[in-house]
Amino acid sequence: MSASSDLLAQLERHYIKPSAPMPGGVFLPEVGQNGGWGSGSRCDAIYVGFTSSSGRILIGHELKISRSDWLNELSKPGKADAWADECHEWWLVVSDPAIVHDGELPAGWGLMSPSPRSKNRMQVHTQAHRKDPRVHRPGWNAVRSIMARQDTLRAQAAEAVRRDAREDARRDFDKQVQAAVDRRLAAGGLHDAAQIRERLAQVEQALGAKIDFTAGATDRSSGRYGWSGEVTLAQIREIATAVRAFGDVQRAMSALTDRWANPVKNTQGALDRLGAALTELGKAGRPAKPPPAPAAAVESPPPDGAPPSPDLFSEIPL
Repeated sequence: MSASSDLLAQLERHYIKPSAPMPGGVFLPEVGQNGGWGSGSRCDAIYVGFTSSSGRILIGHELKISRSDWLNELSKPGKADAWADECHEWWLVVSDPAIVHDGELPAGWGLMSPSPRSKNRMQVHTQAHRKDPRVHRPGWNAVRSIMARQDTLRAQAAEAVRRDAREDARRDFDKQVQAAVDRRLAAGGLHDAAQIRERLAQVEQALGAKIDFTAGATDRSSGRYGWSGEVTLAQIREIATAVRAFGDVQRAMSALTDRWANPVKNTQGALDRLGAALTELGKAGRPAKPPPAPAAAVESPPPDGAPPSPDLFSEIPL
């Protein structure tokens, strides 16, 4: 933290006790002028008291951490008037009281610095003038600016809570993932890159070719089946499909190659089967052998001048 942040933090602890269950007020750092009223300057810190012990007043603060910073403030008279006029008390808070020399503190301003005996208290060197709360009423511009700053800080605090919750959830998730990885590694379920490369080499050795991972794994229409001497994922998938369909590699190879493995032998077998079938067909179509003819009867020759008996085959022209 910077010296300015340290000074602001101790000032907040001066008003809001870290161990107090009810703070009794609101401490707001860096309150701007909502709506552009005044000179546009901001108040380094404002405390709004809610309880009687706090006086139920509005207290403004200007913080300085160096002599040069304070001299620069003095060179701009009226710079703090817009906020100082709205507050019931106005304080100059310095990291070292030596920053302010005698006679330099404007009238009505208080002066305080960190207590050397406590990290939660400020030491008062000059008491600020308090305007009567029954008479002095801060204007609407100041009240609205305080409310706007409070709303901004509330939104930032809510976002910080959500961010921290997300970070906690992410860390818890990362721990769970790492624990799961450790368990898998201990059980031998995960392997490092060297083991994976070794097993890939064994697969390629079993395939007899390198695997081409760039060829289309599923799109056969692309026409790519790997370069010469390589096998693609599509081809490996086809092999696996055939093995699942036929039970093992040998039967799959037989089913895929038997019809083309020995065309000459297959053709000769087909011709032999055709010849046997023709032989059987010829046997089935041959006519039966006729029985022997009876002995012809001896006929007496026809009388002279009588016509011969008609012959059955003589009527058939040959």
